[in-house]
Amino acid sequence: MTNQRQLMAYLFVAYLPLLVASCCSTVPSTITQAPVVKPQSASQAALHVIGVYQGQLPETADKRPWWAQCQAMNEAAGKSEPSSVNACHALLNPGRDQRTITVNVSDETTPIILGLMAYESVTWQINTTPGVVIEKVILAGYHQQRIQGVGDAQVDVYSYDNSPCDRCVQKGRYFYAYERVPFEMEVAAGVRASSFQGNYTGGTYQIFKGMQ
Repeated sequence: MTNQRQLMAYLFVAYLPLLVASCCSTVPSTITQAPVVKPQSASQAALHVIGVYQGQLPETADKRPWWAQCQAMNEAAGKSEPSSVNACHALLNPGRDQRTITVNVSDETTPIILGLMAYESVTWQINTTPGVVIEKVILAGYHQQRIQGVGDAQVDVYSYDNSPCDRCVQKGRYFYAYERVPFEMEVAAGVRASSFQGNYTGGTYQIFKGMQ
């Protein structure tokens, strides 16, 4: 019996460092936890999301398909050979900057978080009535996004192309959608969306009291 107790004591002392290492390891864990998205009731702000593929061209813009515009440019320049697709896109890309979307905000009952998304380059024109508070803007998309009319509100950017503005801060990987609210949008805002409006081609949108 004494020998058995001595053997058990020896094994305990021998394996004690391994037991300590296994329970108290300093190796960083690879387990990650998904960001918490608070329910709407847990926040003072309301998240209103608008998603489009592209904005609306002005009435004076050339609305023909890109290949027709390119052909017209070639003919005007007297070129006998058609331009390559890349050359055409390089000529026509500046026209993307003409696309705009207007958002009229009249809900003054709660601070507003605007979630704005587009694939194509868009200038977002925000119009507010007296008393409206824009707490933050989440500007997401693939091509460059611009925004006007949000005053001193924080603008968090999630676009592939650089989207510069006075208060724009690039925050993370790009995303966009025009058929639903992407999970990334609610994570960026920290709250669930109160409303969503989506179209392939966007024009003018309204955000008003009581909308869903």
